[in-house]
Amino acid sequence: MLEFLQSFFVDGIFIPHGHCYLWKPNLVWLHIISDSLIALAYYSIPITLVYFVQKREDLPFKWILLLFGAFIVSCGTTHIMEVWTLWHPTYWLSGIIKAITAAISIYTAINLVPIIPQALALPSPAQLELTNQQLKSEIIERKIAEAALLKAKAELEMRVEERTTELKQAMTQSLITAAKAQEQATQLEITLKELANTQAQLIQTEKMSSLGQLVAGVAHEINNPVNFIYGNAVIANEYVENLLKLISLYQRDYPHPSAEIEKYIDKIELNFISNDLLKILSSMKMGSDRISEIVLSLRNFSRLDEAEVKVVDIHEGIDSTLLILQSRLKSKTGYPDIQVLKEYGDLPEVECYPGQLNQVFMNILTNAIDAIEGLGSSRAELLNNYQGKIIIHTEVVAKHQVQIQITDNGCGMKDEVQQKMFDPFFTTKPVGSGTGLGMSISYQIINQHGGQLWCTSVPFQGTEFFIQIPIRVSSPKKGNGDEELGEHEIITINS
Repeated sequence: MLEFLQSFFVDGIFIPHGHCYLWKPNLVWLHIISDSLIALAYYSIPITLVYFVQKREDLPFKWILLLFGAFIVSCGTTHIMEVWTLWHPTYWLSGIIKAITAAISIYTAINLVPIIPQALALPSPAQLELTNQQLKSEIIERKIAEAALLKAKAELEMRVEERTTELKQAMTQSLITAAKAQEQATQLEITLKELANTQAQLIQTEKMSSLGQLVAGVAHEINNPVNFIYGNAVIANEYVENLLKLISLYQRDYPHPSAEIEKYIDKIELNFISNDLLKILSSMKMGSDRISEIVLSLRNFSRLDEAEVKVVDIHEGIDSTLLILQSRLKSKTGYPDIQVLKEYGDLPEVECYPGQLNQVFMNILTNAIDAIEGLGSSRAELLNNYQGKIIIHTEVVAKHQVQIQITDNGCGMKDEVQQKMFDPFFTTKPVGSGTGLGMSISYQIINQHGGQLWCTSVPFQGTEFFIQIPIRVSSPKKGNGDEELGEHEIITINS
């Protein structure tokens, strides 16, 4: 195969074409000049065709002109080969070029036949001239019609201008009326919003304002007997120890009591009493300590003596709220314990209304517990592996503010619920289980502190509440249409 290809360019096998002309100079030069001029003409024609095609982009059948150009270039190349073979007998190469020329010629001829009818269908110059005359006549008619239309347009514009003036006057009057109506509607909307907020505060204050005083009163009343028990438990423990020591001395000095005393000792199980009595007193002391802690938490939570802005420890308020909610965090039938993870940061003491801020903690933590219990009741099949968790994270953030983040893995909320959760009287709980005021009041409390309250939630995954308040506040902040909450401590645990 390689030898066959090499034979195309080998000229040692054949005789140059010049021998056919007996190398007569005149004859040879005649063929050289003729073939060269023909080739030059053939090569210039395609250049002209390509230039023509580029300039006339609207010309139909461009491709047939390009085929003609390829055919003419091939023909010119055959004439060049005629000059070449005068001295170099590469007839195989010359034949291949002629074969290519023949193929292009046949392909051009085949494609030329179908377009002949289309070319014949093109309009002739006479037809084009007739069409041009018709177009001129139509242009004249249209100019006459356009003049009539312009006249009609001028008359119509005059009428429209008159009517527009009348409409503008009517529109101006309507806009004035609409502006007044809009102003009244805006004022009414503001009034309704203020009324709703005021109503929420009045209802909640009327319903729950005494609860803070009740908590403080109960704590005070419990504190007195607890202090009595706690104080006397120490003395009683000392007396019991003395009596037990006296009994021990009697048993050592009189090892053989009378039969009646031995019988009574066995009856009352003196040895057991001696061991258990001190444990009982110790348990009583622990119980009184626990009650004291609860009383202190109730006092810290209600803080009736701190209605003004105070500098307090935020963590102390959170811990007091958790202690009050301890019974709800413990396991119940069908529900495991709810774990509370505290991730407390190094927070400075914060200026705030302590009782109101504790109310916010109570509302959010109560909702978190409800969400965890709600997920357990709605998806009972998950109870075996489900562990309710509440994570409380605190830290100092930019601009001298503290952030409290309360996260639960409860049932979460849909987007439409999140958009309405801070509206007064909005609740997703059954009738009688919630007032719909807890989160609204909480939002107003945080707003009054000059802070922000927001949340993110994913259904069936959990909710994150974020509270941001400044470390120092110069004066209470009122929200748009919100009144100050006053000195009443509103404790809302159902929202």
